[in-house]
Amino acid sequence: MIVIKEIGTRYEKLILEVINDCLETNRTIANVNRELTYTETNGFSQYQDDITPEEIENGTKAVKEYCLANKNENLYFEYLLAISQEDEKLNVLKEKKKHEIQTKRDEALESGLVYNEHTFQTREKDKLNINGAVTNLMLDMQSGTNSISEIIWIDINDEKVTFTPQDFLKFASMVAYHTQEITFKANILKERIEQAKSEQDLEAIVWEE
Repeated sequence: MIVIKEIGTRYEKLILEVINDCLETNRTIANVNRELTYTETNGFSQYQDDITPEEIENGTKAVKEYCLANKNENLYFEYLLAISQEDEKLNVLKEKKKHEIQTKRDEALESGLVYNEHTFQTREKDKLNINGAVTNLMLDMQSGTNSISEIIWIDINDEKVTFTPQDFLKFASMVAYHTQEITFKANILKERIEQAKSEQDLEAIVWEE
């Protein structure tokens, strides 16, 4: 059960309007698996805020899950900053910056690689397919069979491109280097994020194309 900590309003599930309302009113979302506490005063039932830190943490997890599922990560970090203490906000900003760098890394990896005037996809599944073709090619060459005289690969525009065995190995090597270079770049930026001492330090860390 989703509960607004300060006022005890209950919701069966988390929705965008609840998160936005909490941002506007500076309230906190909790996820509670028990009956709420009420006291009787002059015949009226009054909500008692005895929400625990664990229930608040579970509420924050629910916000994160909702935002990730709806591809609205910025909303999650906005909420996280809103409920954080001043001495916690730098760590939240670091987490946000890491997410930004990771997104840029993934975009760079998935944007493809230009080889011999053709752009080839280099998503994770594409690299697995390339590695599989390299394995088959190496086995063929090592066995002395040499039955593979050419390899046909599809570029990003669905055009068939013919490789010789040696050229395909060179192409696969470039894909591996391309991946390593982007991953290494992201790791360096993440290390800088960890070492940042202020919000200004974080703002200076950007992914340059």
